[in-house]
Amino acid sequence: MLDDDQARVVAHEDGPAAVLAGAGSGKTRCTTERAARRLTEAGVPGAGMVLLTFTNKAATEMRERLRARLPAEYTLPWISTFHSFGNGLLRQHGEAIGIPRRATLMDADDATRMLDALLARPFPDKGHRQELLRLREKITARGLDVTHEADVPEIMSLCEADGLDRTAGRRFREGLRRYEEEKRRAAVLDFADLILLPIRLLRQDPALAARLRAELRDVTVDEAQDTDAGQFRLLQLIAPESRTVVLVGDDDQAIYEWRHARPENMRDFIDQYGATVYRLERNYRSTAAIVSGGATLVRNNTERLEKTPFAVRSGEDAPLTLVEYDDGEAMAEGVADRLSAALARDRGPEDLAVLYRKNRLARGMEAALLRRGIPYRIKAGTDLLGYADVRMMLAVGRLASNRHDIRALSRVADMIPGLGARGVARLTEGSGDPLQRAARLAPRAAAAVERLGAGMARLHGDGPGGLLAWCEQDGLFRHWLTQRARRSMQAGRAGGAADVEQALRPALGRMAVVQRAMDRRLASLPAGSPPEAAWAAALEVVAAGTEEGDAGEGKVTLSTVHGAKGLEWPEVHLYGFSEGLMPMERDGEVENLAEERRLAYVAVTRAQDAVTLHHADALDLGTGRGSEPLSVSRFLGELGPGEAVTRVDRRRGRTTEPAAGQARDWLAAMRKTLDGSA
Repeated sequence: MLDDDQARVVAHEDGPAAVLAGAGSGKTRCTTERAARRLTEAGVPGAGMVLLTFTNKAATEMRERLRARLPAEYTLPWISTFHSFGNGLLRQHGEAIGIPRRATLMDADDATRMLDALLARPFPDKGHRQELLRLREKITARGLDVTHEADVPEIMSLCEADGLDRTAGRRFREGLRRYEEEKRRAAVLDFADLILLPIRLLRQDPALAARLRAELRDVTVDEAQDTDAGQFRLLQLIAPESRTVVLVGDDDQAIYEWRHARPENMRDFIDQYGATVYRLERNYRSTAAIVSGGATLVRNNTERLEKTPFAVRSGEDAPLTLVEYDDGEAMAEGVADRLSAALARDRGPEDLAVLYRKNRLARGMEAALLRRGIPYRIKAGTDLLGYADVRMMLAVGRLASNRHDIRALSRVADMIPGLGARGVARLTEGSGDPLQRAARLAPRAAAAVERLGAGMARLHGDGPGGLLAWCEQDGLFRHWLTQRARRSMQAGRAGGAADVEQALRPALGRMAVVQRAMDRRLASLPAGSPPEAAWAAALEVVAAGTEEGDAGEGKVTLSTVHGAKGLEWPEVHLYGFSEGLMPMERDGEVENLAEERRLAYVAVTRAQDAVTLHHADALDLGTGRGSEPLSVSRFLGELGPGEAVTRVDRRRGRTTEPAAGQARDWLAAMRKTLDGSA
């Protein structure tokens, strides 16, 4: 059953629209229902509709919902991330701008190394090059193409603003051009290319752009507040002739400006397109106290699209709680106490989350949870793509897909005894398949390269669905993995077969997670997709990540606030509700107070039933200065009047308890916990 506001969105026909969808307002359901209605009632063909999201996980969820909603005879629309959409365009039409279908996607580390090497001669200072790499991120996030003459003045203006004089700016631009040439020579792409190259393609092929706009009837962008300027440029190039573009988002949840997201895109879209504006203000997720506190907080930001969220839930409504401690250790113990009490009240561990602003804060919480035997998982704590085993697995997939991927070959060379950088250079001299030049190497390395070439041919034929099995069974890969496992074992241990198998489990588990992520991407492809399309889709995890960890069932979640975006739990504990953390300070300054306030808003509104804020008067922030004095976050006073937040003081000599009824419940739960552990 749709509410009146949702029904108006679902009924929207042609023309531009902006849906301002607050936290917990049911925007995914609303978007899915509108897509289903347009497909089944308005005659929009599946090929004429695009739904763009910001994570593969969100795209998968939307795809599954829509498949369940539609009759079998209807074709699903194109549902993907912006980058997957761009990748698809390149696979279909990229040869027009010199992008072969076999081009593979580099991981961020390989891309950085390639560009850094090209900048090393004109800019020998390593620190300066790091700044230039960040400048390049800024340029690409704006959708600026170094090969497009019309973009050069803006690129040079950004160089000047970053402190480069005209000569240094020209050298930097020349380095970026050489980077483009090197990528084309090796038939590789970086993540930014999945937006920049489709823009280049549609600019250089106006007939293709016109045909695409004529074929498309309806484009929807979810989480539109997180688009950057480059993605907005691409959106404008594919906008249907009817201008039926629907942006769905909430600028109050824009927390990625540090990654160059531009929440102003929504306001600009409304103004430039004359878009119809719909507001989804009913919050179905949280209690009135949570909704009111979050709304009161974020309303202190002045540059925002006005919304008035309100809760529709009825029943018990506890105020937000702030608990104060002497130091970080006491805070970790206090949070763990409350988690224990919640579990004693028959909450499931999966109903509980601890959110924090910095990853390092999880360490203290982990120790406190381990002491109590509380199961937990860390979400977004460590990127799977940072592990050598996962990176090697994906390099193998890249090489199977594209023998000319020199960076992948350089990584895979670590598996081959006797094949170092010089050997790779010999293999890559000239054109053609590097793995067919094994005769240039010493006999031992040559034999291994020949085996590798045969293995790559088999894997390419099997497709990306067989990547994990290949890695587990191939002698070279298995030997490399086993040697790493042996080195990770404690010194002096005998290291029998059972011990090695035990040491291998974490790596094989991580690789299985990556394979599952690839399999989900493969499942979204149309039946009969060519091998190049399958490899391209599967290998998007090289840059986008897997978005998968433990399932979370039966475990308390520890997560950064950024990692919690789009998720919800019955009870949320905000760990470190203090100046310096929320809002975050760098070198004593808050760089973007409005975004820090939005982060606090996102953290509070992840909760369904209860929010507890935790503050310690002294905490080690990882600055090297040890434990530092902190004060309660300034955002406390912005959550509403005094009674909006119940304060509990657990500092030595000043301990206060919650209100009488609340205290009885809490103490009873704690007694139950203690009795059970006796």
